[in-house]
Amino acid sequence: MTPRDTSRARRRITPGPWVSIGVVLLVLVLWWVATSGTEWIRPLYFPTPESVGAAATTLGSTLAKDAGATLLRVLVSWLGGSALGVVVGLLMARSTWVMYALNPLIEALRPVPPVALIPFVILWFGIGDDGKIFLGALGCFMVMVVNTTVAVGNVPTVYRQAAQSLGAQPNTVYRRVLLPAIVPEILSGLRIGSALAFAVIVAAEFVGADVGIGRLIMQASRTLNTPVVLLGTVVVAIMAVLVDQVTTRVSRHVTRWAATG
Repeated sequence: MTPRDTSRARRRITPGPWVSIGVVLLVLVLWWVATSGTEWIRPLYFPTPESVGAAATTLGSTLAKDAGATLLRVLVSWLGGSALGVVVGLLMARSTWVMYALNPLIEALRPVPPVALIPFVILWFGIGDDGKIFLGALGCFMVMVVNTTVAVGNVPTVYRQAAQSLGAQPNTVYRRVLLPAIVPEILSGLRIGSALAFAVIVAAEFVGADVGIGRLIMQASRTLNTPVVLLGTVVVAIMAVLVDQVTTRVSRHVTRWAATG
């Protein structure tokens, strides 16, 4: 049996996915037992699975519309803010002047939660999509600009020296050595950014939105409609997991050259 066949056989017998499925099923069973089965937890404090399912059926297309609006805002802000963050991070890593010019501003703004700017964003953009996308993009930008500069700094100097010793020009070293070397870390930063984008977008929808999961949750919470609150939370979690899974699979495909063992 070749090493490749051994690796494939090992992947086939890996129980990891089944463990994950088992944990999810266990949580669902415990949820039903604690609410519907034994009524240890009152429905007001935590709804039953049946009430959440009924809420999903009742909302129907409205839930799909809200989920679609939230997902679109997340994707636009995540991809746009991340792309800009990578570009600015590369410029900062390459130019000392750009680093000194932008680093103080970025370091000053980075600890500030984007949701703290919601009042200003509402004044600037209103309650439409622009303000929410701006906030989500801002959070992703901060994550990726720092992630990119750190990734470039972590590239071993021996890689650059080896390329230069073979006659590579600075631009060639940057394009053929540094950029490929930081791809795994950039893709890891994208996973962090996607989770942050969901958090920021939904929080922005709490404050002001015509459509979106955040608006749905906020309206339900005002009337203590806990099944809809939990339903909205579950929908956000499912969308976030799906985006993360897609990002992970793309990362594995793009960085398959970096696999070891």
